[in-house]
Amino acid sequence: MSFTRSDMRPIVVALAWALLLLAAPAHAADPLPPPQLAPAAPASASTSDRLIVRLADWADTAPAQPMAPARARALSVTARTHLEPRRRLSGGAHVVQLTQPMPLDEVARIAARLMSDPAVVHAEPDGRRFPLRMPTDPLFASQWALFEAAGGINAPSAWDTTTGAPAVVVAVIDTGIRPANLDLVGRLAPGYTFVSADAPGVFLTANDGDGRDPDPTDPGDWVSAQEAGQWPFQACPQPSNSSWHGTQITGIIAASANNGYGIAGIAWGVRVLPLRALGKCGGYVSDTIDAVRWAAGLPVPGVPANANPASVLNLSFGGSGGCGVEEQLAINDALATGQVKAIVVSGGNDGGDSTLVAPGNCRGVIAVTATDRAGARASYASGGSNIALAAPGGSFPASVPNGEDGILSLFNTGLTTPLDDNAFAFGAGTSQAAAHVSGVAALALSVNPNLSAAQLRQVLQQTARPFPDATCNTSLCGTGIVDAAAAVSSAAAQPNAAAAESGGGGGGGGGGGGGCALGQGGSPDWALPLAALWAAFKIWRRPGRRCDSGN
Repeated sequence: MSFTRSDMRPIVVALAWALLLLAAPAHAADPLPPPQLAPAAPASASTSDRLIVRLADWADTAPAQPMAPARARALSVTARTHLEPRRRLSGGAHVVQLTQPMPLDEVARIAARLMSDPAVVHAEPDGRRFPLRMPTDPLFASQWALFEAAGGINAPSAWDTTTGAPAVVVAVIDTGIRPANLDLVGRLAPGYTFVSADAPGVFLTANDGDGRDPDPTDPGDWVSAQEAGQWPFQACPQPSNSSWHGTQITGIIAASANNGYGIAGIAWGVRVLPLRALGKCGGYVSDTIDAVRWAAGLPVPGVPANANPASVLNLSFGGSGGCGVEEQLAINDALATGQVKAIVVSGGNDGGDSTLVAPGNCRGVIAVTATDRAGARASYASGGSNIALAAPGGSFPASVPNGEDGILSLFNTGLTTPLDDNAFAFGAGTSQAAAHVSGVAALALSVNPNLSAAQLRQVLQQTARPFPDATCNTSLCGTGIVDAAAAVSSAAAQPNAAAAESGGGGGGGGGGGGGCALGQGGSPDWALPLAALWAAFKIWRRPGRRCDSGN
């Protein structure tokens, strides 16, 4: 007996169906085993064992009915893998299951093959969605500025994309840090102290006995009753306790997360370069100028080269007066390196005109004012035409106990010299607001390290969310309240965006208040004495220096 090609075709088709059915589990008698549950972590989003398939009306069964077995078999042939109907979706599409989890790109290829079938209107991988990434740190619930809708920065949505890349370095030019704090472990690059001698061999402002050296540890910046108003502390007529300000600012930006301790920083994957340029009663402008240049990787006489140039510089300090010529030159030089993408500066805490506060009135910086827990302009926050945008700075309304409307961060309970503890406190001020913007800038650079300074500024300003009430407007508070998730999304979409995480400004003026933190608050649960929590409601002003308001 002989067969023609046309005679053989039905036999070949029948054999193909037989082989397919033998290779696949039986539909009724031998159901698919339950799929292995992937761990509830974002990594599992990279695989799927399901597709969502919408059939043409002519190819589908009656509404609300499951996919017909014959249609599933036909689609299996098109997909070149067995598809098991699972259920009908509310909108009419079907869920079908693969024999095992596959990488999403492979599932997408199967979906593309299905869409070549005239019976299929649309097919796509049935991926997973996860709760927004939330740190497990025990005090995270008190960090309202990171997640609350009214006054927060929408950080959890940004964390689903990035928590910061180690290649991004944020320089915190401040009072130094307490490096032994458990939330700073692994977060610090080797820093430097730039506080110089008050006179040859005299280190009263530095308070560490030796001036400039590679140790940025904060020894405390208290001013005693005997020192207040005396040389070189004429600008500090009242005694004050140590602020531990640099440690607080560093914690807001990059405190370690998910370590079972304390708080979570905004960009807990980046590194912080701690530069101590402020000491007792603030610091000299000349010292902050050297710190800015060194942070950018530029040479400073007598100081070793910086092996970890920063992309973001946080300057949570300020003083009355116009932007000095040399101060502006240092900012220009830092931005001209191309390494520095943002110099974020406090806008001022006297509730007045922020164009009268330096260095927030220097050209090229990102000056930041503060909003409270409701998203309104904080009562102390200076505003003006030089402000780029706003961020949570917190407040201490009398109606809220324990300062919980402030910004929670790292602290030390020592009133003068540090104690051997790792404490926490609530603070408030445009210092805290600037730190939030620096943290968001670091997240944006983590998804796109190729952003220019102009692009990053545009990203931060254009993605800021609108002010919720009339206490802030674009003339006083910039373009809006910084939004971490929107900024990260926009940064990733900019030209030259990295495929994966990689490791111009205000006006001038004179007179006004400092741009440092306003105060401290705390809770007895964290063993913070009430006096330490509230003692820092002060603004230090020192001619020729930059102030630190003691937070």
